[in-house]
Amino acid sequence: MPDVSRRSFLKATAWIAGGITIAFSARSIKEKSVSVGPTLEFPNADSGKGWLQVRPDGKVHMLCPRMEMGQNANTGLAQIVAEELNIRVQDITLHYPTTSETAPIGFTAGSLSMMLFSKPVAIAAASMRENLRCRAAKINKISVDEVIDTEGGFVILGSPRIGYQDLVTDESIELDFENSVIPTLYTFDPRRIKKQVGQEAEPRGIKDLVTGAPVFSGDIQLPGMLYGRVIKPPVRKARLKKLNFSTVQNIIGFFDIVRDGDFVGVVCRTPGSLDKVVRSVIIEWELPEPINQEKINQLLDINVALQRGDLPSTLQDENHNPIANWDVDLEFAVQLQTHAMQEPRAAVAHIEKINDIERINIWTGTQDPWAIKRHCADDIGFREDQVEVHPMRMGGGFGGREHYEVEQDAARLALATGLPIKVQWTREDEFRVARNRSPSSHRMRLACDHKGVLSNWWHAYASGYVFYSRSRLPDWLLPFKRSTAGGDFGVSRGAHPAYKSPSIRVEYKEVDLPIDLGVWRSLNGAPNTFVIESTMDELARQKSIDPVRFKLMNIPDSMARLGNCLKRVETIANRKSLPTKSGYGRGFACGVYEKNSFVAVSVDLHIDHEARKICIDRMCCAQDVGMAINPDQLRAQIESNLVWSIGMALMEKVEIGDGQIASNNFHNYMIPRMSDIPSLDIDIIDNPAIHPSGAGEVALIAGSPAIANAIRDATGLRLTRLPIKYTDITALGSL
Repeated sequence: MPDVSRRSFLKATAWIAGGITIAFSARSIKEKSVSVGPTLEFPNADSGKGWLQVRPDGKVHMLCPRMEMGQNANTGLAQIVAEELNIRVQDITLHYPTTSETAPIGFTAGSLSMMLFSKPVAIAAASMRENLRCRAAKINKISVDEVIDTEGGFVILGSPRIGYQDLVTDESIELDFENSVIPTLYTFDPRRIKKQVGQEAEPRGIKDLVTGAPVFSGDIQLPGMLYGRVIKPPVRKARLKKLNFSTVQNIIGFFDIVRDGDFVGVVCRTPGSLDKVVRSVIIEWELPEPINQEKINQLLDINVALQRGDLPSTLQDENHNPIANWDVDLEFAVQLQTHAMQEPRAAVAHIEKINDIERINIWTGTQDPWAIKRHCADDIGFREDQVEVHPMRMGGGFGGREHYEVEQDAARLALATGLPIKVQWTREDEFRVARNRSPSSHRMRLACDHKGVLSNWWHAYASGYVFYSRSRLPDWLLPFKRSTAGGDFGVSRGAHPAYKSPSIRVEYKEVDLPIDLGVWRSLNGAPNTFVIESTMDELARQKSIDPVRFKLMNIPDSMARLGNCLKRVETIANRKSLPTKSGYGRGFACGVYEKNSFVAVSVDLHIDHEARKICIDRMCCAQDVGMAINPDQLRAQIESNLVWSIGMALMEKVEIGDGQIASNNFHNYMIPRMSDIPSLDIDIIDNPAIHPSGAGEVALIAGSPAIANAIRDATGLRLTRLPIKYTDITALGSL
């Protein structure tokens, strides 16, 4: 990948127009990505220095390093800049750079934004502040210690206030802070009374959203633009067998049919013509092996796998005793689930020739614009510097928008026609080609002594690949990645016990399933935590120990923050009494996400036999992710995770039929509606002395097991297959 010089970077971003910018090396973010994989260039301490500029009018401008899909991470990063520069967050102008305007930045996923980007941004802003302080001292011929902070500038005893605009000229100045001492970071000083960090801040761009401004890729309009749709096969890697489009020529609005091997695209002059043209195309596919639910179940059967001996991957093995007297021995199954983003994805592609060199511009909502750039260059035979991706806001991502998919449709059709093309996927397209969250099969065995202290732990499970699935990487790369990675970390996410036991074994098997799989919110963190927390709850009940006391008893000192979350959520839950009549239950669950985000959830529910429904009445959550940069946005993330956990526990399942994915819209893939949302009581445990960690997936992991444990409390039944249906309760005799 070609280097990006400081000068060309500044020109591309218009930072050269005047003002102060911190010089940086584009290589300060180490280059790791290959064309077929995700962008892995995550920041180091110097990386944020190219993202800020103070203009001659004293205004601060910031390049946003995160893709926006509702998590508002850039608002939080702007709060850090505001804290360091003693300005208001609303006075910072945010810019969303294209892939030609900044060095590659790691893909937006994994709840990494605050954890990895907060400190580089703080260092950049603090470095800018201290340079401005030095300039003020030099102008006034005094010591820097005599230059005191004030809002938007400095004060000097006996002199008027000095604003940033008084220290910046129309001349462009690049500051070189390479290898310099990191200044005091106000954001991470626990003694400082914060003015911006830790406060609620209005999400940037909220006005555009509520007024219908063009912020999504589907909003883009270009002169002479046509509309395209690619006819997707029922399953990935199907081969085109027959194509007849003789009847479409006379349809009003029809423009062209584009065929390239198994790729079949329709181009029309109006979007309203696409449905009619697509319905008129006669197309037959030669399908690979049909998708079969029974075969998937067989491939994932954990008992069959265990009968063959130890599983291929061992996550933890300490004093394992396979013949222990197990107090509980449970089998679990978690079904195939999809992302179900509210916005079907769209992309606009436009190829134009500039100075005899063709360039393609792509507007798209993506979690990884630099991967789109690399993939597009490979796909259509361009150099990477001929491809520019314009990231747009996403209506949800959840790991489902990391790949070159709708962008490929638009790029190929634009290349074939020579005209700008917009491709808007249908809801059916979204379901048909989604890289779903893998199903999994688990067996969990636990034993404890007469006091309730854990003595033996054995968790074995089988799952489809997550990060190294066939639909995420090409066939030639898969064997290498799978054999050298030391296990698929997406499969193992969440399987490390948060509890202490002298004997622990956690093992798993990755299965190559005949369905499209990929990254889903929390990876396997939610399924694994569901299994662990359900089994812990069951063991406590069988030993006649209060489940919360039992868990607290077995949480080690190293997990004190987890125990604190569990105590806090119990206190919140107990503020309201549970009805004593039959069919009401309360359940608790807790978990750790990526070693440094802690959560506990309680659920109150009842079984409505008249409506034949499991009704969630109340959910409480206590979450500790260290420093809370923006409590309001953190609360919003927790709320979204809790709602998602309701879908995971009670509703969501991708159905398979006729050899393919049968779920194709929200009538046959249920997600929570407004009527399903309970009251939500949320307690954010702010730890300002602890570096912020991720929040985008945390509460999800504890929500589903808390629901299952509440059902156990209400009915006496331990239900171990997700999603749990009302009929599962009646089938087992709890009426």
